[in-house]
Amino acid sequence: MSMDSHLNTYLEADVDYSSAKPIQATVNTATLFGFIQLKRNGHKYFHSANRYKGLTKRQSQALYRAKEDSGADIIAEPEFEMEKHSWFFGAYTKTSTKVKGWGLKVNGIKEDKHLIANF
Repeated sequence: MSMDSHLNTYLEADVDYSSAKPIQATVNTATLFGFIQLKRNGHKYFHSANRYKGLTKRQSQALYRAKEDSGADIIAEPEFEMEKHSWFFGAYTKTSTKVKGWGLKVNGIKEDKHLIANF
């Protein structure tokens, strides 16, 4: 039996677009032999079955950092820029992941009268 379940929600968010501001964040990592982390970014990142599905751990960390640093409730249209360099036949690797987007605040949430499932 699968433990995977979905919850359909029918909500509308009252988003304040007038105060939208450009935001960005960068996370940098360094590894030795592909598994020894020499430079870390902590253990905080986004993980969601719906909204942030398909992001790498570094992308999730960059998104988390951008959201926390800006105080935004939502990051609209996030774009990721990733750069990776390796030396000594891949034994030492440095990665930089940058996210840019628009930080938005949510004023409130109400029932969606159009009954559009958000999943």
